[in-house]
Parts: sequence; structure tokens; C-alpha cells
Amino acid sequence: MSTEQDNLKILLLTFNCGQVPQKSPVIRKALLSTLVQETPKLQQQTDLPDLIFISLQELGPIYDCFLWGNADAFLTPFIDAVTHLTGINHADFGHVATCSAGLVFGMLFCRVPSASIKISNVRTSVVKFGYFETGLKGAASIRVDVSSGKSSTELTFVAAHLTANEGYREIRDHNFKDIARKAAFFPENNISLRKEDGTDREFLYKDGSQVFILGDLNYRVAVSPNAQPSQPAATGVPRAASAVPDQGQSTGNNLPIQKWVGRQHSFVEEWFGNDELSISRKHAGTAFFGYNEADVTFPPTYKFNSKREYTPRRVPSWCDRVLYFDMFEGGSGVKIDKYASLPVVEESDHIPVYAMGTVPIKKPGGLSEELVTILHKNDIAASTVTTSQPFLSRGVSLDRQVSPFAIRARQVNLQNRHIIACTGRIKTMEKLIGGLMYLVLTPTGNGILLAAIVGLVSAYVSLRTSVFGVNSYRTGHT
Repeated sequence: MSTEQDNLKILLLTFNCGQVPQKSPVIRKALLSTLVQETPKLQQQTDLPDLIFISLQELGPIYDCFLWGNADAFLTPFIDAVTHLTGINHADFGHVATCSAGLVFGMLFCRVPSASIKISNVRTSVVKFGYFETGLKGAASIRVDVSSGKSSTELTFVAAHLTANEGYREIRDHNFKDIARKAAFFPENNISLRKEDGTDREFLYKDGSQVFILGDLNYRVAVSPNAQPSQPAATGVPRAASAVPDQGQSTGNNLPIQKWVGRQHSFVEEWFGNDELSISRKHAGTAFFGYNEADVTFPPTYKFNSKREYTPRRVPSWCDRVLYFDMFEGGSGVKIDKYASLPVVEESDHIPVYAMGTVPIKKPGGLSEELVTILHKNDIAASTVTTSQPFLSRGVSLDRQVSPFAIRARQVNLQNRHIIACTGRIKTMEKLIGGLMYLVLTPTGNGILLAAIVGLVSAYVSLRTSVFGVNSYRTGHT
């Protein structure tokens, strides 16, 4: 007998793996630590989330993912860790879908068995904007319908990895706009039957779709690496806990909780004011239009060295983030109960970040006119009831069209070209990059490269010697 529930409990986790393969037991302990910290005395299955979405960046070595296609081997530990997340209330999770965009992966899991929650109409979207539009950077999105009894809602999860390095805030803003413009979701997830006019697809911004974007967004703290907050003796730059677990703050899984040097909140208030993502989202209004973020109270998640200390030449920054788009009136829909960083996961220069919260299982409202206007000013179309059909003014070129219909037509054209490129030119370029990385970064590749160089040099010397001998014979020299 099925039951109906009002809210959906979700766990959102993002982790930049640093191209280092991860181990299932470590991942499982990290996931369990999020639940233990949230509700230390779990006694019922309902205390666990209904959905888990994991955003992964730099899952494995570039050559393994691009050249050999070994990404599945690196995904398996994460899938095993979640699907075998038993031992607490005998709960389990089923793998719903995985979407990949080069080195960026999004994975969705649903609690099973679940008599009250049903997942249907799974659609995915891939956007790439790394070097040469490859999947070195990009976004992998999963959109699903979730129902409970007679109630239902639509959720969209986006795993993203934006452009790196200090001083590139504007480029990261443009990366977000690329995602908003190029993301396309097709009925039955069949892009091969796409229509040129775009009447067969949905955009990222859509009436009634709640969106979560999480990943290594790479926004930095916009200060000099040598800068320190005022009153350094009182605040100081935070650093991660040592590898030795803090016995006073153990999670129950032998994993240390992040510790601070100095006072946590005073540091955040001062240092976080220079956070580029907050500047772009709230002050400049140049990206993540309509998105919200829970209060950040955890230390910067990047960049760490092998000793799990912040790298001196990099400004400690909150690169790893979870954002959400709440379409309910007054922001009354999405509730984030916990937003924190995880205990240290070794061998990556990032620390994972997670958010736990709830979403109502009911239809939210549509996109506001104010937001749609902002989107149009940024040349972004949305799936709304007022722009379901394309329209172009006669006698005016597409580039000069400024109406919502013209913006939509340009966006559809951009999407179609990107889809074709992802299956052709971009895939070929990824193979070339993967091959180059293999030659440069692996012992076997180094051997092949060295042998090739020696062979070329030998061939060149032999050719020169041969040509010199022929010329000497012709001129009579011995």
C-alpha cells in the first residue's frame, strides 16, 4: 500500500577528485558522516534522504577518461558506496541515472524500496566549454519527475565544473550563461530526433522546474595571496584538520571534522565578503540569476597540498558550492537544513561539500516576469508558456532580432550546433588531448614518446647521411 508524503528529503554532494581514483569505503564513510552529523541517533528509515545527487569533477586521469574511456571504473566506487549504504536502518539506494560531460559527472540515486516516491521521465543534458570546447570543463545535468500519490514536482540537478584560476570571474560568469543557453532536455531523452525549430525540447530555466547546481564552480576570494584578514591573531586563515582524528569531535567513522585556526564566524564575515560567486550572484548580477545559497559557515575548500594545509601561493577559496533555484512564492519551497564541508578526503586539493534539505512535492509557480526580463537581457531563453512557439520578424536578420522569440531561435541554433559538435569534432579533440596526456604523464607514454623521438632523429641522421653520400658521389668527392 502506497503512502503519500509532502516533502522530498535530498542530499547533495560535490567533490573534485583531483584526477585521483577514490576508494568505496572512504566514500561510504564520508557519506555516512553527513547523516550521523545531521541526526546522530538515526532510528528510522525515514531519517535518510529520499534522493542523493553527487557531482564529481576530475574523476580520473584525463587520458583514462578521454583516450581509454575508463570512466566507469572510477565511477564504480561511488555507485557501490551509495547503493550499499546499509547498516543504518537497513536502508539502500538505487542508481537512477548518470550523466557525463567529459571529466564532469552527475549521479542520481533514489532510496529503495520506497512505497511513496516514484521517479519517472529521466532526461539528461551535456554542455562542454573546456579548451577547444572539450569536457575538461562543463556541466552534466539530470532532470526527473518525482511523484508521491497525486502530488508531483520536477527537479533538475546540474553537476558543473567552471573555468579555473584567479582573476577569471567574468569567464566563469560566461560559463554559467553557456550552461543556461546550451542545456537542452528532450522527450524520452532522445536527441537524435531533435527538431530544428526547437519545439521538442526544454531549457534549463523552465516553468515549474526546481534546479540545483553544484560542483567546483571555481570562484575565488578576490584578494592577493599574501593578504590576511584584519586582526590576524584573532582570526587567521583557516586550515584543515590534521590527519589524526579529533577525538572530541569524531563523526563515528574515524574521520576528522574540519577545525579552524581562530574564530570561525569572524573569519567568514570578513573573508567571504571578497567571494567572487557572491559578487557575481548578488552584487554585480552577472550570473546565476535567481539562484540562492545557504549561509556558508565552513572554511575554504581549496587549495590544499599533500600535508592537507592550504597552499601558500593560492588564496584559500570556497570553490565548491551548492546553489538552488527556489520557484515557490517568497522562496518558501527549498529548505536547506545543513550546508557544510566533509572531513578530509585524502589525495585531492579540494574538500567535498554537501547540503541536506527538503523540497515540496508539488508544482511550484512559473518564472517571474522580472527574472525572464533579466534572462532576455543576457540572451538566455526560458521554457515558459508564453514562448512555446518560435517567431521571427520578417525582413530582419537573426542576429538583429531582440524579441524573446529571436533569443529562443538563437539558443536553439546554438544547442543544435553544440550537440553535433559533442558527437564529432569535440570527441575527436578529447581523444587527441587524452593521447597527449598519456604520452606526457605516464611511464609507458614517456617510453613511446622517447622511442618516437629517437626514431625520428635516427631517420633524420640517416637521411642526411644518405643525401650527403649521393652529393659527394655526384661531385667526385670521396
